[in-house]
Amino acid sequence: MPTTLMNVFKSVDLKGAGKTAANIVSLAFKPNKKTGARIARAVLDDGTTLIKTVTASGVVSETVHRLPEIISVTQRNAVIKDLAKQKMTQETIAAMLDISQSTVSNVLKKK
Repeated sequence: MPTTLMNVFKSVDLKGAGKTAANIVSLAFKPNKKTGARIARAVLDDGTTLIKTVTASGVVSETVHRLPEIISVTQRNAVIKDLAKQKMTQETIAAMLDISQSTVSNVLKKK
């Protein structure tokens, strides 16, 4: 069975955020061109973003990253730096935040 956005995020994932499927505002896959993986993003009505990774072979990571609502560039840059400290690639961070890899690179260059 092919992996679709509808079967990546389970009710338990949403329940962990105190939400249900009715609270999802948008769902999207962002491809990682280097690895073939896809980043699944679910944006909730309170601005929270849930992230899961689906490998090229269709394995769904059960680790859910929960990003806060980002309301400023300063906050976005802090999130980028935090994710980079966790050894995430620039391309993965970009897909998680729905920004370009070059933006991530520029933020990380400005120490």
